[in-house]
Amino acid sequence: MSEPLRILVVEDEALILMQIEMILEDAGYRVVGTATTAGEAIALVHETRPELVLIDLRLGDGSSGVDVAHAVRDIGGITAAFMTANARALSEDLEGATAVIAKPFTGTGLEESLAYLEECVRRPPPAELVPPGMRVAASWLKSFAEMRA
Repeated sequence: MSEPLRILVVEDEALILMQIEMILEDAGYRVVGTATTAGEAIALVHETRPELVLIDLRLGDGSSGVDVAHAVRDIGGITAAFMTANARALSEDLEGATAVIAKPFTGTGLEESLAYLEECVRRPPPAELVPPGMRVAASWLKSFAEMRA
């Protein structure tokens, strides 16, 4: 049996953060840290080296999840996905993230999205279709199509 996927959660709303943590842990994932601001998140990415970072778009102290996604992309080897109610505010390339999970989400919907992302991280290309409520960056889908070719 493989080790659980290591996830960092970046969310400034305490109740939503607790809900996400509970869903992740109940589904067997390992939450390696939580952050409420971009600065905290970037420091934790360097410290914990998660496999996946789940990022809200608007963070505490007025900082932006986009800054976190860019930092994750620049570090390399870590997948970033937004979790936001403002999914339409993101550009087609998702500001450097690989996917966006729309809020509000259900526990089942989040688990399906996480299973898809885990497959993308650990066993690309994913065999499943992109789950409902999730959008994947076109460049990421293109890289999977190239893997299959």
